[in-house]
Amino acid sequence: MKKLLLICFFFTTCVIESFAQTPEGWTKEMWDEVVASKAFKLNLVSDKGLLEASESCMLSIEVTVPPKANPDDDTPELFRKSQTIKLPNGEEKPYKVTNWRIVEGGGNIITDINSATYTAPKSAPNGKKMIVSVELLPQSTNLPKVTLLKTIYFSENETFFTLHIPDLGIINAKFVTKIDGGIGKTANLNLPQAAIDAAKQKGYNINGLTANAMHIYDSNQNLSVLRFTGLALEAIDTDGDGSKNIANGNNILAIAYKGVGAGTFNLEAENSGVNMVVGTQLGVGCGDTNEDKFCTGSVIITHEDAKYIEGKINTIVYAGDYNGQIARGRLSGKFKAMRAN
Repeated sequence: MKKLLLICFFFTTCVIESFAQTPEGWTKEMWDEVVASKAFKLNLVSDKGLLEASESCMLSIEVTVPPKANPDDDTPELFRKSQTIKLPNGEEKPYKVTNWRIVEGGGNIITDINSATYTAPKSAPNGKKMIVSVELLPQSTNLPKVTLLKTIYFSENETFFTLHIPDLGIINAKFVTKIDGGIGKTANLNLPQAAIDAAKQKGYNINGLTANAMHIYDSNQNLSVLRFTGLALEAIDTDGDGSKNIANGNNILAIAYKGVGAGTFNLEAENSGVNMVVGTQLGVGCGDTNEDKFCTGSVIITHEDAKYIEGKINTIVYAGDYNGQIARGRLSGKFKAMRAN
């Protein structure tokens, strides 16, 4: 029991063996069968992985229920879809949610039983991160007490992305970069002068085109593309397999969305999506090319001028590793990029 409680305290994800509440739309018999078959997971989740000064986010407790076993289904177990639901709060609730608190970093929290609204402090705390916890007190003697933690980063970086895929051991991985200025500050790029001249004749800004944080717009398709190369892993909440897989590698992110200028752009639109290469062996993404992996998120462009574009992204993503495991996660971030045209 002590070992279980220790694991629950230090990690956001806690695996338990039984539960009593039936999710909405499920019969008691269906739920009992799932509980009897295997464990499931509790997570404290946030709708944003990073916050600026005085910005707020919503915290909630989620339950991930494994897929129901079906002898007639030959789909590999890791490819079967799990169901994620909010922690039910009915008459036969298995846990009493209590003691929401800010463990580290300051700020303010307002609670509402199974959820909470957290507001970041006005200035950066030590370590530029805030940690919120919540306790789940068992209503049955066969369940352990559970403490869930959630880390949220304070954003002061020019470009900042957080990737959260618990099933792959990637817990609040934080990637950062700063615009390098393009070819003007990267002399060793050694581009042929003819290629530079051709790009300029077509209306491209060669510095923006070669920058490590770049935005380009295709007017024929009304499609904007953001590209970020050389993203550095600055922090991660676990030192398990997730961090080993992404600690050393060239992290690259591309984001495509329909439209241009300031505004909110739906990543579920045609030709929109996210593609990220993490470390040496993990692909992360979402988009309209696969109907089972829509982004269900958006890009918000907050500023655009003749030279730069700034904005935020928040979306569901999917990842697959070399073992063929598919997992659902979230990518959120804040960015600044040079315009290529």
